[in-house]
Amino acid sequence: MAHHSPNPAILVSFPNPDEIVDSLATFIIHAQKEAVDKKGRFTVALSGGSLPKMLRGLIGNPAVKWDKWQVFYADERVVPLDHADSNHLACTNLLFSKVPIPTENIHTIDVSLLDDLEELSDAYEKELIREFAQKDAARFPVFDLILLGMGPDGHTASLFPGHELLAEEDRWIAYLEDSPKPPPKRITFTYPVINHAARVVFVAAGKEKVEMLTQVLDNPEAGLPASRVKPAYPGQLYWFVDDAASAAVQYPRSPFKL
Repeated sequence: MAHHSPNPAILVSFPNPDEIVDSLATFIIHAQKEAVDKKGRFTVALSGGSLPKMLRGLIGNPAVKWDKWQVFYADERVVPLDHADSNHLACTNLLFSKVPIPTENIHTIDVSLLDDLEELSDAYEKELIREFAQKDAARFPVFDLILLGMGPDGHTASLFPGHELLAEEDRWIAYLEDSPKPPPKRITFTYPVINHAARVVFVAAGKEKVEMLTQVLDNPEAGLPASRVKPAYPGQLYWFVDDAASAAVQYPRSPFKL
């Protein structure tokens, strides 16, 4: 398979987080329309952290076709679904409990397998295969949209600096028992899955992100996990940030356009 060099990342900086929320909703609905028009479904992967609350622009928005969404988690903590550390719980509390999405369209980890990380990650990979393999017959799934955050150490999903999983090239879903941030047990998408998406969007807001955002965008050769997200052409990478987070960034900004 020819690896086409990635498109350059598009950095869009908004005056405040509320404007990120509004434009992100507009962007997601545009991606949804394109996917549904083309193939009747919209495949999305979400992460936890500060991301779920940035999706509030979708709540009550009549343009969202929730019945067409198939939602997966770019990473998940290996805990029960009602546990405070669960990304699914955060997404449910902040978004899914407030919108008419069919429960079966949200793909959670199999909590009967919490004691066996290998089984758990295999089962989640099979969940992706069911959604993608028959329809796309690709080596890796091609998500319509993956939404990511960035941790203060530059991690994204559960891909941490210096971790062996940064080099994983075969598995779709990998597990770790030694996350540097609690809880230690997690499963995560690997780079091949993230980097095969049609669109990947990082969302980062607040002055506490400024140092790491500058590192990731202006010093990519340092190899921080967030800077290794480079969707293969024709995939596109976006950063939706606020001016507080991008205050020191040299990387060129783009206007918001669809």
